[in-house]
Amino acid sequence: MKKSKISSLQNFLTIIFISSLLVSNIITGKIIQLPFNITMTSAVIIFPVTYILSDIFSEVYGYKWSRITCYLGFLMNLFMVVIFTLAIKLPAPSWWQNQEAFQIVLGNTPRILLASLSGFVVGDFVNDNVFKKMKEKYPTSQKGFGFRALLSSVLGEMVDSSIFLPIAFLGQMPIKTLFIMAITQVIIKVSYELIILPFTTHIVKKIARYENA
Repeated sequence: MKKSKISSLQNFLTIIFISSLLVSNIITGKIIQLPFNITMTSAVIIFPVTYILSDIFSEVYGYKWSRITCYLGFLMNLFMVVIFTLAIKLPAPSWWQNQEAFQIVLGNTPRILLASLSGFVVGDFVNDNVFKKMKEKYPTSQKGFGFRALLSSVLGEMVDSSIFLPIAFLGQMPIKTLFIMAITQVIIKVSYELIILPFTTHIVKKIARYENA
């Protein structure tokens, strides 16, 4: 869909997308324990939202806007890290005892930052391009949206996990644990999207009707 101006709904969805991305990158350092002794980064709680919204952007607003939101998310994440780093470096009064905890939570290491940004940018690029190629068959309708959304997300999240996890955690945990985490992370994210796919499809149709009105 070609648009001469950005709608208020488009702005709102973009804000949700960037907010979800920032939150996932803040909490990604926390490892959570799942049943069957499976470990996972806590970003899995919210990160699938970014792929769902990326598919909505591609479906309704087009490939170009989906790429723009990716780059905006990348820049806002860098901005967030710069501000966090500045806040950590500024001197604190002698009576404030939470410097170490503050730094542990908000002071992403260069390794985690590189892993997160690299995985996101490359994974989202794969997601958008697979979706774009599949969308060419139905350029003016939502037919086949569910299959496009799932396949592009599976491939994008596989690429994302295969980049993020080794860069972030290789050498810090057993290879077997890292491999299981990578597989499980993709399964959980895709299952998340599959469960809410009927809702996502309904929302896509509503948004498309709204923007075409």
